[in-house]
Amino acid sequence: MSAAINRMFDHIAPTYDALNRVLSLGIDQAWRKRAVAALGPIAGRRVLDVCAGTLDLARLAQQAGAEVTASDFAQAMLDRGRAKVAPGTELVRADAMHLPFADGSFAGALNGFGLRNLDDPLAGLREARRVLAPGARLVVLDFFRPRRAVTRAVQLLYNRRVLPWVGGLVSGDRDAYRYLAASIDRFATRQEVEAMARAAGFDRVWGEDLTAGISALVICEVKP
Repeated sequence: MSAAINRMFDHIAPTYDALNRVLSLGIDQAWRKRAVAALGPIAGRRVLDVCAGTLDLARLAQQAGAEVTASDFAQAMLDRGRAKVAPGTELVRADAMHLPFADGSFAGALNGFGLRNLDDPLAGLREARRVLAPGARLVVLDFFRPRRAVTRAVQLLYNRRVLPWVGGLVSGDRDAYRYLAASIDRFATRQEVEAMARAAGFDRVWGEDLTAGISALVICEVKP
């Protein structure tokens, strides 16, 4: 991750949660719940929330009974979300492409809206694969580039008009939300990320569109 992107996320951390609710009309919470459910049974198991942001997914995974470790490259994001998770939750400032965890450390992993911000998404998927144990799943939740023309047109209009304006108004940093909009515009399709996950070494990969393809899951499984 570049230092400039790191500083950007640190800067928008105070308003990040409020803007997620406003910009998605609250639908993002349902998306996150579906992502955690897609991990399968996780009670009593160790789960990594990578690109954890302000810990919304980490909180939901804990509510499902998981022992959660959360990592993000922006310390301010982790600090902002600390109150959402149980005291003593392991929060680690780390680059998703260079995770400081041993091979096979986790029984599941989540990546919510972070893969597209990596300089090398394939490297991030390979690192996630490395730290997962046999039988584990990685669930990626993100805004992929839609293949359907109507969804793509709506996404482009929203990203280029609404997202920078509302994001700038609330956060005071319009450039940050221009960057986030551009990161969606140039990201891969869900099917392309599925292919990346296979190249990263996952044995079974499939996708699931959410809300007419506005966002989607890519579910990546390691064979037992």
